[in-house]
Amino acid sequence: MLTGAAICLSFPEFINTGSRTLGFSAGASFTDSSGKVSFSENTLTTAMAAGPAETLKAVLHLFRFYFMNYGALIVFFAVTRQIGRAKGTNNSSASSNIMMIVGGFLIMNADTIVPALATKLHLVSS
Repeated sequence: MLTGAAICLSFPEFINTGSRTLGFSAGASFTDSSGKVSFSENTLTTAMAAGPAETLKAVLHLFRFYFMNYGALIVFFAVTRQIGRAKGTNNSSASSNIMMIVGGFLIMNADTIVPALATKLHLVSS
């Protein structure tokens, strides 16, 4: 219960620490307003000319803030489920909550993971 409460009190720091621990750079902040997305037709045209891997990277880069927010929301849901588990108000397992937390961090960094995974699985050429 104390850990869950501490996570809720300092949620952006928890997200940033967890992301850095997993080796990613996506983070969270309540005060940073650098989340402006700029995209031009030229960017996508250049990426399409470079191949499918670059096109995938360009599209995922465009939606990176969506993935960051959605992943952080999944992490928050997992933490609140774990708090409910500690209170005895739900029947979730600790392992499913941990998997939700790890999955949320992976979704937060989809623009890094998906192109590397697609290239590794030979779904796109590098």
